Amino acid sequence: MTAITEDGVRLWASRSGEGDPLLLCHGGPGLWDMFGDLAAMLGDRASVIRWDQRGCGRSQRCAGPWTTDRFVADLDVVRRHFGLDRMALLGHSWGAQLALSYTLAHPERVSTLIYVSGSGIVPASHWHARYTDNARDPPVDGRRLVRH
Repeated sequence: MTAITEDGVRLWASRSGEGDPLLLCHGGPGLWDMFGDLAAMLGDRASVIRWDQRGCGRSQRCAGPWTTDRFVADLDVVRRHFGLDRMALLGHSWGAQLALSYTLAHPERVSTLIYVSGSGIVPASHWHARYTDNARDPPVDGRRLVRH
């Protein structure tokens, strides 16, 4: 199936299974849908919607724009394409950030948010320094060593 965005980009999308709608957002940016196995496992519990984000996988190649607002709008195009009023969202990595951004922009359209291994919506500078410190000097026994 193909959902068409307001700026004319064709987005690949697929629906399988039966039950309440669950829309899956893949990681990246720049990757593509990798949820085929998960969709098959959930098909008897949910109507699972998978899609490839703009410029990725089976979706149309394009010149962007590559903004969170654009990807939130694209996700809403997919929602409308399948005629959903509300849906559960599951996002992984960048997809988790996208799902969270969508939920914050349209809380009335999201019944549940499943956030898997995302980095949040704060700029990288807020978490990157702590990540770098932990990578250089890992915690021991779950506790941070304090060096003087």
